[in-house]
Amino acid sequence: MSADQLVYDMASAPSETPSVFVKKDYFSVLDDQNGQYSGNQSVLQLSSLANSNRYMDYKGSYMTIPLVLSMTTDAGSNDFLPATNNDNFSMGLKNWFGHVIHSVQVDFNNSTAQQLTSFQSIWNCFRLHTTLSFDDVKTQGSSIGYYPDTATSWGYDADVLGLSNNNNKPLANSALGNKQAIGNEGLFKRQQSIAYDPTIATEVDAGNGDAFSTMFSATNANNMYRSHVFRKVDGTAGGVVGTLQIAITAKIMSKHISDFLGKLPLVKGAFVKLTLNLNQPSATLTHDGTKITAQSVNSPLGGVCPFMVAGSVKGYGPVIADADNLIVSLGVGRNPPTSANHPASSVQAAPLATSVEFHAPAYTFAPIFENAYLSSPIKRFKYEDFYNYNIINQTGGSRITELLTNGVADQTRVLVCPFLNSTSNDGTSAFQSCVSTDGATTSPIQLNEFNILLSGANVLQQNYRYTYEMFLEQLKSTGAVNGGCVDGITSGMIDQLAFENIYAYHVVDTSRMLDVERAVPKSVQLLANLQCPSTLSVDLYTFIAYNNDFAVDVLTGARV
Repeated sequence: MSADQLVYDMASAPSETPSVFVKKDYFSVLDDQNGQYSGNQSVLQLSSLANSNRYMDYKGSYMTIPLVLSMTTDAGSNDFLPATNNDNFSMGLKNWFGHVIHSVQVDFNNSTAQQLTSFQSIWNCFRLHTTLSFDDVKTQGSSIGYYPDTATSWGYDADVLGLSNNNNKPLANSALGNKQAIGNEGLFKRQQSIAYDPTIATEVDAGNGDAFSTMFSATNANNMYRSHVFRKVDGTAGGVVGTLQIAITAKIMSKHISDFLGKLPLVKGAFVKLTLNLNQPSATLTHDGTKITAQSVNSPLGGVCPFMVAGSVKGYGPVIADADNLIVSLGVGRNPPTSANHPASSVQAAPLATSVEFHAPAYTFAPIFENAYLSSPIKRFKYEDFYNYNIINQTGGSRITELLTNGVADQTRVLVCPFLNSTSNDGTSAFQSCVSTDGATTSPIQLNEFNILLSGANVLQQNYRYTYEMFLEQLKSTGAVNGGCVDGITSGMIDQLAFENIYAYHVVDTSRMLDVERAVPKSVQLLANLQCPSTLSVDLYTFIAYNNDFAVDVLTGARV
């Protein structure tokens, strides 16, 4: 019967609909840094949008952030040969371009709408995991640098690098014991989006064909700001340093880094300012001639390391001589960060954009629709912000009873993300490692006897003891279309298998309360047992989400 109703509705629908907008343009604004990001910050002042006399759609806006991903040896040697070996897939990025943003502050008409909170990329990536669908990944994934990591391809070696998930050969494994999978397909897919190389030969039936450059050259890629490999130099002993560089145009949707921008209605005359703190880390990797054996990561803001280096044995990673070191870095703008200390003259400036740029749709209403829109010019909405609190260096198997905050009003949910402490991860925090996916995922650590207390009262009727309870009763419905209750239409990228591996996001809905209670700040306490051996030390990064009320006059942009 539902199909019959659909056929009737389609037959009865008008052949055309009136135009709500008579004009739509995209306006763009460069940031204030003039291409210099050594201070790890970008400030976007969008006053020109406020003065345009157009209705701006901030929820449909996005940023382009130029990135340069560089890999060199630490000195001239004849073992790192990226041009000869075509090492384009030896490095890539963690899931979602947004990890380059450590924190963001949003100011609206000179008052703070969203505060600077560290580790925002961990929270925002969780939101993507629980709201995107596989169709979204298919159509948008390559634009925003998103493709989920294979949950079962992680490995752990307490003595060498700790956690890793950097095998980018997506192959099933049936021969080597109890391994569930070999190959992180997500890393490989994300590398495909950035590692276009015009110099490589195409494939034809008789063998290698002409180079990709015969159809789309490096010059064409530069003109179109397409991400691509722009520098490959073979090293020579005592002379030229082996170098591989990829220029990337990262696109980040505003709604993915700020729920305020995602909820802000069409508005005229509003002055919006964004302050971005940027992750620009570098890593020095020790190689034994076969594999990477150690890493030292320099992350100025202490945030998530956005890049990954592929394994050399099980992946398409670089192979260099014993005792030689690799230096890998990610820079915003055209140049690698100076803290990376790449050898002199080994790296070059990327050929793409120089500055962070904000792009926003600008609309002109048809008069009749503008009158209808302005019949109630004061638009009130709620948006989600969050508070971060971290519980550091907890021993596996221990009981955690921790007060996360003394009081937060109008809470919506509490998220707990477990990561291996650096003491259990070969000296590097798991989310700062460039061989693991942590930050875009969690470490494979589970919590049980789990509960959240609001002002001393249990949110859950009884402590959660099993993984299926947490997944089916909390995580499955978080962010999902129809709350995950209706088969045939839902969203979210995390299933129970993923949750029981490296997507161990422990989340509890804390929004269910009487309306009169919402304005009352409530303390939040975490109860949990760490279900991992006592030989491990774990950090718990917690996020408490809450609603803010906001009202704006959409005609003048004034906050009400």
